[in-house]
Amino acid sequence: MNIKVLELEANEANGHNIDNEEYPCEPEEPQVPWQITFKEQRQLILELWDLCYVSIIHRTQFYLLFKGDPADQIYMEVELRRLTWLQQQLAELGNASPAPHAGDEHTTISLSSRFLSVYS
Repeated sequence: MNIKVLELEANEANGHNIDNEEYPCEPEEPQVPWQITFKEQRQLILELWDLCYVSIIHRTQFYLLFKGDPADQIYMEVELRRLTWLQQQLAELGNASPAPHAGDEHTTISLSSRFLSVYS
């Protein structure tokens, strides 16, 4: 258990009102406006789509659905995590292009089945 939590619980048990006391806390990082964050995340997603060979259907649906509303933030973060993970997996496998190369049929099939099992 966190020592800070134990201290707070002990102070509360002794009758201290922790709601009215001010505790020095770490300075917060300045908040970047959502529109700037959205544009940066969207650009990164576009780059990762190319690196990860994401289908044009998924790209179109995603791009048309999310226009920068603050409620879109969770979906942008999930897409970035998914693409980052996929990029790492592709990098670990080397040249993991979904397009079959001469003599690479076995590699492509095992790669496809591996990703299908992850997303099913």
